[in-house]
Amino acid sequence: MEPALPPIHPQVPELVKSLDLQIIEPLKWNVLLCRKSGSTEDRALLVLKIGSDPRKAASIKYETLIIRDVLPQFDEKFFERLVIPEYVSDGHFGDLDWVLTRYIKGEPLLFEWSEKSYKTDILGGRKIDLKVAKYAVDVLRDLRLVDMESIPDFVRRFSFDKWLDDFRAQSRELVERRICGQDIIDRALEHLQSQATGRYEGNMFTNGDFYPRNFIMLPKGRIAVADWVGGVDPWEFVAMKAWIMMWGNPDWQIAFVRELKKHFPIDVTEMQVGILVKCHDQIYAWREKSEDAIGLARSQMLSYFRSALDDEFVKKIFA
Repeated sequence: MEPALPPIHPQVPELVKSLDLQIIEPLKWNVLLCRKSGSTEDRALLVLKIGSDPRKAASIKYETLIIRDVLPQFDEKFFERLVIPEYVSDGHFGDLDWVLTRYIKGEPLLFEWSEKSYKTDILGGRKIDLKVAKYAVDVLRDLRLVDMESIPDFVRRFSFDKWLDDFRAQSRELVERRICGQDIIDRALEHLQSQATGRYEGNMFTNGDFYPRNFIMLPKGRIAVADWVGGVDPWEFVAMKAWIMMWGNPDWQIAFVRELKKHFPIDVTEMQVGILVKCHDQIYAWREKSEDAIGLARSQMLSYFRSALDDEFVKKIFA
């Protein structure tokens, strides 16, 4: 049986009341589907996202800046697939930071992907349709149209040198926790240090967590992308995040790479670094998860991380 969502924060009812909302249903533990009090119309549906602990509060504040100050600059008429969320309001209430966006009615793929070992039917995106692979590449193409000079300075930008510093510190913790062996870390560090870091400067704007879990499928093949906590990243890293996170659906991965090759120049070395970077990030993000809950997902990331040190493994992906 799937565990219940954590209890709602005790200040949420007061917050909802102060915003003149009523809760329809929880979408995630900190994301609530709401409606303006007294309304029965779908157009009155709103999504309330909250953060209480310091990490989540900081994430909400940053996402609010992206949704409020960056996304409205984009002209969606130039996008083939991408639909962006519409900002409504934000604020601070008691211990809570919150942001309110207009509800986008569609089919959330949130429920078709999981890293939880007990969700065997959807583990690693097993149920996600192959057509989503093509659509995902189309959304990547849409995001590549965003003018980087229009992105404000507060938006995070990927720095390979800073990432390497984080890699060293995070890897020590992974070795201490016996999640990853020192020999693998040493090989990866040697490979990463051999790269010309300037070639991995960010060149596209992204939501920062680009893979089907954060897609909402809309009519006519449009896709709304959720969780805008990203920044400016190398496009190869964005693409490889989507690829590694769909480990449970190898046919999807093949279709995704096939579409990438149609529209993007593929440099296998840069893709290889992208796999190493995103796998390590994910392994570290899951470092405190229990073996029972997430052991299969973490093991798969470790397998990709080790395998990506072999040039032939990466070449075969893009053959």
